[in-house]
Amino acid sequence: MSKIDRQVKGTLRFEVCGACPESVLNACAMQAVELMELESIDKCTLRVTVFENRAEEFQALARRCMCEAEKLSQSGGSKSRKLIKRRRALLLFALLTAGLLLLSSLFIWDIQVQGCRKLSPGQVLRALSDCGVEQGSFRFGVNSDMVRSRVMVELPEIAWMTVNVRGSRATVLVMEREEKPEIYAEAEAADLVATKTGIVKSLSVLSGKTLVRPGQAVTAGETLVSGTVDSITALPRQLRSSGSVTAETWTELCALRPASEQQKTGETKKSFRFALKFGEKRINLYVSGRNALDECDKIVYEYKLGIEGLFLLPVSIIKEELSFYQTETRPSAAGEEMKEALLAYLRQTVDGEVLETDFSLSDGGELLCVTLYAHCLENIAETREIKQEES
Repeated sequence: MSKIDRQVKGTLRFEVCGACPESVLNACAMQAVELMELESIDKCTLRVTVFENRAEEFQALARRCMCEAEKLSQSGGSKSRKLIKRRRALLLFALLTAGLLLLSSLFIWDIQVQGCRKLSPGQVLRALSDCGVEQGSFRFGVNSDMVRSRVMVELPEIAWMTVNVRGSRATVLVMEREEKPEIYAEAEAADLVATKTGIVKSLSVLSGKTLVRPGQAVTAGETLVSGTVDSITALPRQLRSSGSVTAETWTELCALRPASEQQKTGETKKSFRFALKFGEKRINLYVSGRNALDECDKIVYEYKLGIEGLFLLPVSIIKEELSFYQTETRPSAAGEEMKEALLAYLRQTVDGEVLETDFSLSDGGELLCVTLYAHCLENIAETREIKQEES
């Protein structure tokens, strides 16, 4: 039996004394009187717990078996009810708390957005706010179909969404649209032009008129494969060029950073401060809350009051952990980081492979300059539509 059930029904602890206390147990079994926490003290004495509503019947059975049942203690039941009646303020507070919890469960106090990849949760929350779904909204006034239609009009990047409300928490599930591949008409004429300056190494032309050959140097913007093809029996015709042109290219990338920077020398002290948040309103429980804290790290913890899956209150306890430190000016040691960042950017933008790289580091006084020189083998062909002349 659960503790709550025992507390509501109430229990009494008895000590049974007699020549044959076992006969009391047999009599209770015959009358279906439930006994709990049976304890044998000696051959003539035992202790047992009985529910309050069967206590008088238990004492009568004990007397019938020529035994004496002495009450030792009482828990819950009428004793608790009498205590509550004497303390009416406690009962009123309990009823008021229950009423506030019931009233709070009718509103949304927490909104979680799931499934965002390109869109930020903030964009979805702003769109939901325009539709009336925000903290403090009446939970039964949220129409998932209407919200979905309005949000998808405002944010066309969303392909599907739904709003699930459970208790005081609304969970927004979002599925974004997949980007459509580039669609073009085969009849549209186009050239292949060079995106970079380099030396052509090889060509793979599927359609169009080749204008360059391996070993030839080309400049950025130069036409590599023309979409205008000569015809022996008719006028030149235009088509869409396709293929790839691999060339050796030389790239130079540069990154700048201050030559010196403020660096931490060690943590000096750590402190905590607290605040209360009611809905969107915050109440700081400390002084000088608006003063800027420059030389410190701050970690913010927010604890929402409520029981997960049952109810959630519009009240949060905010704890801020402040770690103060001292700083000093030191020469920047970020040269290797800048080299790695430049190389990662190069590999991300090159349509091919990086053959050789070299770095140069220069300190120009206030600025630290890192330059990347790269020798690459990549496809430099890019499609460019041929503008049709208006007749």
